[in-house]
Amino acid sequence: MASEPGSGTSELRTPVFSGENYEFWSIRMKIILKSHGLWDLVEHGCNASDPKKEKEIEETKVAEKSAMAELLMKDARALGLIQSAVSDQLFPRIVKEETSKGAWDILKLEFRGDK
Repeated sequence: MASEPGSGTSELRTPVFSGENYEFWSIRMKIILKSHGLWDLVEHGCNASDPKKEKEIEETKVAEKSAMAELLMKDARALGLIQSAVSDQLFPRIVKEETSKGAWDILKLEFRGDK
């Protein structure tokens, strides 16, 4: 059974970045990340690894802990999308990054420059 056009069943495929045409790749990736509700994390980060934040998390209510866990999970999903969207040759450049913003910033700085 074929799905209706516009039914939302098709998944956006991440383009693989090989080091060329960064601008084209980044535009496509932004749209994919936005479609998953993840772009804000990539652009601004989540500051979850800040020791002060970790202490605050311990002192917060259960609902706030749950919200932080959700934020960390979304950031991990965004990082996974970015990692899957780079070639095997570029992957080592971002492999140690633990946040989507960190990985994005490395690629942006290296391939787009400091405009």
